[in-house]
Amino acid sequence: MLAIVVVGLARSGKDTFANYLVEKYSFKKFDFFNDVIVPLMKKQGLEITKANASTFGNEMRAKFGMGVFGEKMAELIKNHDKVVITGARSMEELTPIERQASRFYIVRIEAPKETRFARRTELDADTQQEFFARDENDIKNKGLGEVLKAANIVIVNNSTLAEFYKAIDELMEKI
Repeated sequence: MLAIVVVGLARSGKDTFANYLVEKYSFKKFDFFNDVIVPLMKKQGLEITKANASTFGNEMRAKFGMGVFGEKMAELIKNHDKVVITGARSMEELTPIERQASRFYIVRIEAPKETRFARRTELDADTQQEFFARDENDIKNKGLGEVLKAANIVIVNNSTLAEFYKAIDELMEKI
């Protein structure tokens, strides 16, 4: 199995990258939030909000370990040839995925802070302070900093969509 885990700070272009792999290269996309955390929250009758998901995720990690969601993701992807995964927050989440894959890559997407803030949606904080506080929380408290450092491929998403797609195509030629 070819597994590409795409990481980056909020609104850097992770989903755009993943969706492009689905559309052009026939990957199956998985997302920690939508495919692992939300179903678990629904089982417990919790309202699905980013804030609730963050609290729920922290509680699950404290109770079952930092890799709890990685184990669940590994189960979801096991019968697929090519997967792209978004939403990883810790190295412990990646370990079970890497064990499943014959080829495993961590791709970090980078974009300027101003660009990322301009891309926010109704799910994101309205103020820059709150928006960037989420980055800091994920980096310091969930292990995202180590995941970002572990990336063996970096794509800068600071231009047009066409340029971003071109960079993705160039990456896919190499791997």
